[in-house]
Amino acid sequence: MHDQSMTADEFDAQLDRRGPNIDRWPSELALDARRLLAQSPVARASLKEASALDALLDDALPALLLTTGAVRSRVLDAVARAATRPNRWGWFVGGTGMRRSVAIVAALIPLCLGFAFGIYEPPTASDDLVSDVSWLAFADYEGYSDAD
Repeated sequence: MHDQSMTADEFDAQLDRRGPNIDRWPSELALDARRLLAQSPVARASLKEASALDALLDDALPALLLTTGAVRSRVLDAVARAATRPNRWGWFVGGTGMRRSVAIVAALIPLCLGFAFGIYEPPTASDDLVSDVSWLAFADYEGYSDAD
């Protein structure tokens, strides 16, 4: 690879890129990595941590699920489900030109109405007006005999 030996940072970068199985690395990189592992406890700790993470990932998602045929069938199943599911809004918001304009206006109408209703304050009657009207309402009953 180069004349100088591998540094711990380069080793970490190669671990991230190639994984903790050094036998799968290109031969020059593997040789430099083994030299560094023989000398550096930091590199050994990084390899141990990467191996533990790799084992956790293997346990979480078995390799059988990642075969090409399995991935292809999962993708095709998802596409088939999406194709058979009714798309209620796709024709409305997915269009161009007039349909998109209509969709935007239709979405803004409830927003504007909600804003208008939220800021609208109905006029209130003053206390004097309420008092006067109630005196007028009861004044009509004073003349009747059953008002007492």
